[in-house]
Amino acid sequence: MEPALCSGILLSDGVIREHGTGKLSLIGCFTTYNFQMFPFAAPPFVVTVLLTNLEGQLQNFPVAVHIEAPNSGHVLASAMAQLNTTQPIPRTDILEVPIGMPPINYPEPGIYKVKVLAQNEELGQRDLTVRRLGASQTQT
Repeated sequence: MEPALCSGILLSDGVIREHGTGKLSLIGCFTTYNFQMFPFAAPPFVVTVLLTNLEGQLQNFPVAVHIEAPNSGHVLASAMAQLNTTQPIPRTDILEVPIGMPPINYPEPGIYKVKVLAQNEELGQRDLTVRRLGASQTQT
């Protein structure tokens, strides 16, 4: 059994899972941060990961997210979820795994990496662009 990332690392301000249906509602989805000054402490957010290629009953299966600084790879923040299923799952199922991230202090603008790991093996990554807003960008 080897997990694989299923086309999705989604960033949002919050996530609600509906009781009964299990559907996710992602609130305030974003792909980029725009700040006026640095360093900037961004509030907590949620990284929702879509995983597939897992099979059977899962017990404490670890999925982690790291936010890494540009160039250095320094981990600014990380969080983890453990997957547990009461019933065996088929390999073709897609699991939606929301992982809450703590507040992060971004020291400078740049392209940060959002990395997803399962059992300490990297499954995939996406960019998180952090920009400085200029005077012309802040005017309406």
